Formats: sequence, C-alpha cells, structure tokens
Amino acid sequence: MDELKVSYDAISENNNLSAELKDCFKELVTIFNKTFSGVSLSNFNERIKGLEIKRGNKYITKEACEYNPKENVLYLNEQLLKKADAKHELMFALLTIISADENFYGFGNDEKLTVFNVGVTEMITNLLVGNDGEEDE
Repeated sequence: MDELKVSYDAISENNNLSAELKDCFKELVTIFNKTFSGVSLSNFNERIKGLEIKRGNKYITKEACEYNPKENVLYLNEQLLKKADAKHELMFALLTIISADENFYGFGNDEKLTVFNVGVTEMITNLLVGNDGEEDE
C-alpha cells in the first residue's frame, strides 16, 4: 500500500483534529514525502492517529507550535500562530512528529544535541515550505 495513503488514513482517523488541520497535515506530509520519499512515515502514522491538540499560551508554549513527544500533544499558541507563518510552524511540528521517539525528537535523546536538532529541523522546514515570516534585510 502507498505509504502516503497510509498517512492520509492515519490523519483521517484522528477525531482530535479539525477538518482544516487534517487537510493541512495531509498537504504538509505530501510536501515532505515528495522531497524525502525514502524516509519512512511509519512513526508519524502511528503518532498522528492519537495526536492531541491543546491550546498553549505564553506560559506553556514559547513557540507558535510545540510538540511534546512524551504526551503526543501539539500545543498551539494561537496568539503567536496568528503572527507567524502558520504553514512553516506546522511543518516544523510535523517534522518533530516524524522524528519523535519517547521524550525527544531528532538525532539523540540527550540535551547535547537539542540546538542541533532545532537548527536542522528549521533548515529542513525552510527547504520544504520556506519562511514567509522572515523579514527581508
């Protein structure tokens, strides 16, 4: 079975996601898969089925979107999301879900690589969807 179809089905299964978020995740996972077709989406497919969306605020979430892999919760700070490039922020979140494992995402489970993980994830996000929130100098 086509892995992208499996991803679409997994997204559709999640009753915690609005129709708009489902459509957005489908679009973003398509963009990811087109560029990185050799990367397995099996982790994403399992996590997206039970992903919860919770409202964040400046005390909970310093970013517009913040994924907690241990709880499988995506916190959305609506105030920051309105000011940001939502597509960029959600792609960043999607990448963290794809690479999540237990309590971390990316390349390792110690905090020594946190900055590296964030930097590389940001670079991949920019590659895939750009960053309309960046200001020209």
